[in-house]
Amino acid sequence: MMMRAAVGLWVLSAVICVGRGHHHPDHHLGHGHDKAAQDTGSANSVSLVNEANQEFSFRLYRQLAAHADSQGQNIFFSPASVSAALAALSVGAQGETHRQLFSGLGFNSSLLTQTDVDQAFQTFLQRVNNTSQEDASEGTAVFVDNRFKPKPEFLQTLKQSYFTDGFNVDFSQATESADTINKYVEEKTNGKVDKLVKNLDPNTVMYLISYIYYKGKWATPFDPELTEEDYFNVDENTKVQVLMMNLEDSFNTYRDNVLNGTVLQLPFTSSYSMLLMLPDVMATLENTIGSHCVTKWLKWMKPSSPSRLPTTSLMYCQKWT
Repeated sequence: MMMRAAVGLWVLSAVICVGRGHHHPDHHLGHGHDKAAQDTGSANSVSLVNEANQEFSFRLYRQLAAHADSQGQNIFFSPASVSAALAALSVGAQGETHRQLFSGLGFNSSLLTQTDVDQAFQTFLQRVNNTSQEDASEGTAVFVDNRFKPKPEFLQTLKQSYFTDGFNVDFSQATESADTINKYVEEKTNGKVDKLVKNLDPNTVMYLISYIYYKGKWATPFDPELTEEDYFNVDENTKVQVLMMNLEDSFNTYRDNVLNGTVLQLPFTSSYSMLLMLPDVMATLENTIGSHCVTKWLKWMKPSSPSRLPTTSLMYCQKWT
């Protein structure tokens, strides 16, 4: 079984906090009351979508973790990007396909419409774009075949709510189309992701992608002179020597007795920080972790006494919004 010794979460300090409201029926109370009801309904929708996104990220993690354990693999993914891509895809879906996308993302179709979801993601992405620095890039893009004509309102919603860039390509020219997509992603990720697409089916009519890039500076930098080789436990029977950074300082920590693990917060100089979860038993963390855990950690973390901190592989990253 793969032993993921450390689990990491990107945390966006500017957390979106929206009060839970209730939808009010239209009783013709006048313009002022109507606007108040609309604002309350909008805030409630944003809150519902935000909660669903958070729970989706941990459900997805558990699914990936179960697969990784059976395959002996590590995990590195962005739940925020997956949610945005699937929500954008649901804009163009109907019937059973739309129902399954909503259900998979955790959206309650009796409380949320597609318009509610679109407007919520517009709020999220606007907040991210306003708080992100030059060292962060996140977005979606859609590449449409010249022979395929999607409805204008579909493309308009993607552009307005998901800030999606749109391009026309000739997918019958598979190599050239793949090069176009890869060049776009390479530019958006500062050259870090240059081969997103390897093989394209010439019959493709539309390609929807989601990307995220971040490069930050630690608020308390690691000294390169302290980097040294140490042993990393790959599994219960295997150890390998790897380069590990080391740092001695005071950081916010929290001991979670429910998860039987310690949580450490490493801030960046921007509005982001990283949470490292160091569980005593990995399975306990994977079966129990949820959004309520993160809320608790951020609330009750306290500065620890200066101690030497070795960093290991980070297997799970998320931007918490």
